Amino acid sequence: MSDEAWDFVGERELKKSRCAKVCMTCQHFGYTSDAHCHTLLTCQLRRRLLPDGDHLTKRCQQGLVRREREIGLCPEVA
Repeated sequence: MSDEAWDFVGERELKKSRCAKVCMTCQHFGYTSDAHCHTLLTCQLRRRLLPDGDHLTKRCQQGLVRREREIGLCPEVA
């Protein structure tokens, strides 16, 4: 199934966060683009799309902190 066919993460699945632990800092956060070159934010763990802006202010219970500093890998740059 393509990313475009995914549903959005439900409002009840995400909680507001006032710390650095948000969707964007989770190792399951990803992004892709649709046929019109619009960026789609995704949660690879839930296999769903994230509403615009929620990746900066919300998180879920299963979110894991990225470990680039420990292992020296930054896949976004590669």
